[in-house]
Amino acid sequence: MHLHPLSPAIVVAALVLAGGAFGARGGPDDDAELAARFSRTVLTGSLDERREALAALVSLADPGQAEVLEAEFARVSIKLRGARDAAFRARYALDRQRELLARMELNAGRDSTLEEYLAPQRERVGELVEELAEQRAIVGDLDPWYDSLGEGAGSFFASLPSGKRKKIEGALWDTLEDEAVELTERLAALEMLGCGGSEGTAVSLQKLIADICAESGKLKRKLPRLMVDVRKFEARLQREQEQLGGKISAALMEQYQRAKREASDMQRRVTHLSFLSDAAVAAGARGLAREEGKVQERSVTALLRAQKKGHNGARQRILAMLGGTADEGIRARLRGMIEGEEEASARAAMIDALAAAGDGGLAELLLGGGALTDESWHVRARAAAALARLRSRVAVGVLIERLEAEGGRVRTDIQAALRSLTGEDFGANVELWRRWFAERGGDFVVPPLGELEERASEEALGSVGMTFFGIQSDSRRVLFVLDLSGSMEFSMVPRKNPEDDPGKPYDMPRKGEISRLTAAKRAIVKSLGGVEDGSVFNIIFYASDVWTWNDDLVVMDPETRSEAMRFCESLEAVGATNIYGALKVALEQAGAAGGDEWSEPKIDTIFFLSDGRATVGLSTDADETLAFVRERNATAGIVIHTIGLSGAQDAYLLRSLAEQNGGSYTSR
Repeated sequence: MHLHPLSPAIVVAALVLAGGAFGARGGPDDDAELAARFSRTVLTGSLDERREALAALVSLADPGQAEVLEAEFARVSIKLRGARDAAFRARYALDRQRELLARMELNAGRDSTLEEYLAPQRERVGELVEELAEQRAIVGDLDPWYDSLGEGAGSFFASLPSGKRKKIEGALWDTLEDEAVELTERLAALEMLGCGGSEGTAVSLQKLIADICAESGKLKRKLPRLMVDVRKFEARLQREQEQLGGKISAALMEQYQRAKREASDMQRRVTHLSFLSDAAVAAGARGLAREEGKVQERSVTALLRAQKKGHNGARQRILAMLGGTADEGIRARLRGMIEGEEEASARAAMIDALAAAGDGGLAELLLGGGALTDESWHVRARAAAALARLRSRVAVGVLIERLEAEGGRVRTDIQAALRSLTGEDFGANVELWRRWFAERGGDFVVPPLGELEERASEEALGSVGMTFFGIQSDSRRVLFVLDLSGSMEFSMVPRKNPEDDPGKPYDMPRKGEISRLTAAKRAIVKSLGGVEDGSVFNIIFYASDVWTWNDDLVVMDPETRSEAMRFCESLEAVGATNIYGALKVALEQAGAAGGDEWSEPKIDTIFFLSDGRATVGLSTDADETLAFVRERNATAGIVIHTIGLSGAQDAYLLRSLAEQNGGSYTSR
């Protein structure tokens, strides 16, 4: 988030207005009127008018106005968070809807009877365009106002006597720690503490993070016991659907919902704790940046000491807090710690935090230090990603040479970094990269992030090894996770019911068409052919239940490859969609242990395929599922690629899952 502080000119102007438009400073009645006018202005006024009203309110230095300021801060925080989330979802849905419409228009060109089904899809595109514009407008309006409120809150808190300030902060802490209060209100209280808390707020928030992570750890240790009955019922659901042609009895579904209620509630608590601790990281970074001199030095020393003792994800978050602080001195200390840190996950966390903050000194350290040759592939991968994120032009030559030295997943990561930095794609062909660099190395321009024009050469395309639905990987430790729910029997060609609406006839394959299941079978068989001998792999299947091709990871050889291919060719689809359960089993088999230490996972790449939204499982909520994976994968560094089939896919979940875990997303 970019800060838009109250400039001195605005403050001065507002103080003048406090004696004019907002009334001269007088007695309690005048103060009350000023507060009332503030409350009216923030709802209807322009940004400048709101800032003027805010500065006038702050100038009162009246502890009695704290509730007015807190209420507006909470209102804006909650509304802004909701608008950002809605904008993300609308953008992902719009991208997918446009792609779906293009495919349907292509099909209608060959079959005129489909023309009538295009109108609703075009209308949906229009609706999503309007929704996205509306949410972006809300974000555009509230974003600078939120930052001004934060700056104003800091000034307001600083103007108060110590005792009054502590009392107000105490009320914020009470809100934050009260589990009966709505999560959004607790998050807003956290944010306000970051904006206006006293000296040492960052250290207090670090202690909160430690407590939250400890509580989360306790809950996570209880979950496996509760999951035993849940998994049994999911297996029963699968068997019943196989026996009843995809149907589930109401009685069994009711038993299942009852069995998973306690576990689902516990997982939801874990998710909320995760949201709170992540918000505490951002608030702590903001609070730490407001400190100066010896006060800040004491806080930094305390945080560095605490991170060494962090457990259950606390260490990662404290390092993220330090790296996210807009202070060069603090970032320099972190940079100086990377080379000497013994724990691989901590080295990776510091690299990630500094790269996310756009730390200019990090690129020089990564290129001149040992991160690109670190003993941990996780650290090497994060270093390559950081250089791409920092748009380091001088990194290109170094990465080309590392491409020759690397194998497996990290080679794929370096290719991705090179594509990002150059806009070119020569795959893993080092000679082509060298030739291009010799010719263009002196004059090429690093393209802005998000505006890449990748040009894959024909020579490079010929060198591609394993691919799954167009996503390429050199990994030698890979899991495939395939959706076998009943909707996988529907056609790959969207026609009359692209959203898989159960109230309409489904789009079953016609002559010359294939089902989603057939497309998945063909893709997995082709991918297995590209997995190198000696690689470690397995295949996980999910519908209502989750099961694996082999109980343990398998080493690839010709006989194993043939056996796996034959098994995949015989697959059938029936059941619901248990996305949470599939991801949980995948991360468990991969060796993603969570916590603060690098788990040295046995798998470094997961391909996850789905054709619909979650309908069963411990959680069917996309954000809860994403939070679960983030927590579990934070120190493992496993890349998750996602493939969505059909117009019914959860594009928000699949795209976010890939983006948050270093993978690629594609849809068909």
